[in-house]
Amino acid sequence: MNAPLRPTAVPLYDAAAARAGDAAAVAQGDTWYGLMDRAAGHLARHVVDVGGHGYGLRVAVIAGRGDNGGDGWAVARRLQREYGAQAWVVAVDGVDSDVSQAAAAHRAAWLRTRGRVSGGDTDLAAALDWSDVAVDAVLGTGARGAPRGPASTAVSALVTAGLAGTPVVACDVPSGVNADDGSVDEPRLAVAAVRTVTFGCVKRGLLLHPGAAHAGRIVVGELGDAYDAGETAWATLTPAGAVPPPLLSDVDKRSRGVVHAVAGSSALSGAAALVGTAAVRAGAGLVTVTTPAAARDVVAARSVASVMVRAAADEGGVLAPGALEQMDIDADVVVAGPGMGTGPGTRDAVDVLLARGGRIVLDADALNVFRDDPQALRAGPAMTLVVTPHARELARIGGDGDDRAASAVRLASERGAIVVAKGPGTVVAAPDGRVWVCPLGSAALGSGGTGDVLAGIIAAAIARAEDPALATAQAVWWHAAAGELAGTRTADRATADDVLAVLPRVLQLLAAGTPGAAATPGSLPWDDWRGVWRDPVADRGSRR
Repeated sequence: MNAPLRPTAVPLYDAAAARAGDAAAVAQGDTWYGLMDRAAGHLARHVVDVGGHGYGLRVAVIAGRGDNGGDGWAVARRLQREYGAQAWVVAVDGVDSDVSQAAAAHRAAWLRTRGRVSGGDTDLAAALDWSDVAVDAVLGTGARGAPRGPASTAVSALVTAGLAGTPVVACDVPSGVNADDGSVDEPRLAVAAVRTVTFGCVKRGLLLHPGAAHAGRIVVGELGDAYDAGETAWATLTPAGAVPPPLLSDVDKRSRGVVHAVAGSSALSGAAALVGTAAVRAGAGLVTVTTPAAARDVVAARSVASVMVRAAADEGGVLAPGALEQMDIDADVVVAGPGMGTGPGTRDAVDVLLARGGRIVLDADALNVFRDDPQALRAGPAMTLVVTPHARELARIGGDGDDRAASAVRLASERGAIVVAKGPGTVVAAPDGRVWVCPLGSAALGSGGTGDVLAGIIAAAIARAEDPALATAQAVWWHAAAGELAGTRTADRATADDVLAVLPRVLQLLAAGTPGAAATPGSLPWDDWRGVWRDPVADRGSRR
C-alpha cells in the first residue's frame, strides 16, 4: 500500500469562511450539536496528550457564552466519559446565561452528569490552581478587540495560570487573538496556549503575528466531509511544499540559474558578499556581484570563490550615477540594494534595472530610495519584480506599519510586484492574489545581514522558476528554517554567516523528505516547530 502524500500547503481562512464551512455542513444534514461534539472529541484528545495521561487528569474548562463555550461544555463530558479525567467547568457569564441551542444542549448534558461547575468568576482562580491543564473556551473566531466584561476577567486568569506553569489548550483560537489577522489589542488579555486545536480549517490569525506567538502548536480537527470553507488564496507551505526543485543529471551552470547582484559600498562590503554567497548556497549556477570599485577587493575576499566580482564606477565609495548605463548584465535575475546606501547612484541604478525589465529583486537601499516617491516603485510590463521590505521599509514604500499582511496584499496588487513583508511569520503576497504565510522563523534572524542572505536566496530560487511567486515563498521558508536551525546551535544568537552555513543542510533535509513520504509529523525537524498538521485520528461520529 502506498503511503499517503504529504500535503504541500495548508490553506488559511478568515472567520467568515470558517463559519460558512459550518453552515455548509449543516446544510448537508449535519447538526450544530454534532459539529460541537466532534470538535470536543478532537479537543479532548489533545488535552489528554498535553496532560500526559487521561485517568485522574484535572482539567479546568473556562467557558464563555458563545459556541466556543459550547465546545467547552462538550469537552468536559468527553474528558470525563472517555478518558476518566476530572473536569471543572467555570461558566464565566454564569451557568444560566443565554446561549445557542446547541451550546445549551451540551451544557445540560454536562449538568446531568453532576460534574463540577461554577458560574461567573466564583472559583475561577481555585479551578485553575487545582487543574493540571486548562482549556480556553472563552472567546471564538467572531471576537474582535480586547476581551471585555466577564471574558476579560477569565482571560486574565488564564494568562496568569499559564505564566505560573499551567499548560493551556486553546479551543479554536486563543482568546484575545483576532482570528483574521492575528492582532492582539491587549497582550495582557490574550491567552498564550501551548496548543491550539482549531476546527475545520486553519484561521489566518493563528499563523500571523503576534497571534502565532499565542497559538503554540496548531492542530486541525476535522469536522467531516460536508464541512466546506470554500476556496482561499491564502496558504502556508509545509516541508513537502518547500522541497527544492530537483536538478537533472545533464544540468549545467546556466540551467541552474544566473544571478547578478548589484550591492555593497566601501562602508558596507559585507552586504554584497552575503547576497552573492547566499545565491550560490541556494543553488544558483553562476553568480556575479557588481560593486563600487573601492569595495571590489574586499567583496571578492569575503565571498565564496565561485562568486565573480566586478567593479563599477564609484563616487566616495558608493555607486556613481550612470555606473550601470553601459554595463552588460546577462542574467536570469538581478538582485539589488544590500549595502548600497541611498545616494543618487543607487536610485539611478535601480531606475536603469527597472527600465531593462526581466526578473528583479529589490532589497534594502534599493527600496529606501523610494521613500520620497513610493508610487514610482512598480513593476513594468513583462517584468517579475520582487520587493523584500522589513516593517520600516514597508512603511516607506506605502505600506501600513500596523498591518503588515494587509499592506503586502494591497501593495502587491497596486504595484504588480511580489511583496515579501519580512518579520515574524513573513508574508509573501503575489499580484494575482495568492498569499503565503511562513510558519517558521526565530529570534536568530534578528541579526544584521540576514536580510541580505534572504535576498540572495530569493534571487537563486526565482532565476529559472516557472512560478516565481511560489519560488519566492519557498525561498522564504528555506531562509526561516536555516535561521531556526542556526538558532538551535547558538541559543538564537546566530549571525548571517551561521545562517548561510546551515542553508545547504536545510535543502538536503527537505530533498530527503520528498512529498511521497508518509503524512505523519516527525520526519523533518520542523514538523513540530510551529507547523500546522491535521489531527491524525478521525472522529466523524456525532453523539447526540
